[in-house]
Amino acid sequence: GGRISNVAGFVGGMLSIRPVIGIVDGIVEVLGKARGSKAANNLLAQQIEAAGGIDYDMPYELAYSGLDDTLLRKYINDNEHVWRGHADELKYGIVGSTIGTHAGPGAVAVAFFSV
Repeated sequence: GGRISNVAGFVGGMLSIRPVIGIVDGIVEVLGKARGSKAANNLLAQQIEAAGGIDYDMPYELAYSGLDDTLLRKYINDNEHVWRGHADELKYGIVGSTIGTHAGPGAVAVAFFSV
């Protein structure tokens, strides 16, 4: 979903291609693409690890776009190793309309400071 061409969205949807994007030095970058939500969740966890991990002493939050938090819950469950022993409770919310317009429904976001 989001602001991509109809053809790219259709083909990506048929192949279950999920882009993983990040904001690096204030610029939105495609960090990778994965086939299926589990592979995208793994890629997102790898990107968090590559950034040095989450500094749990600083603010962090998860977010999702769409009507429910199903995909966010799947991300949290698939990547429990990222949170276990570090956070008693994970704060999460809904992606705002500006980012949601670009991401489309079903996006999962993790905002954090790296260690």
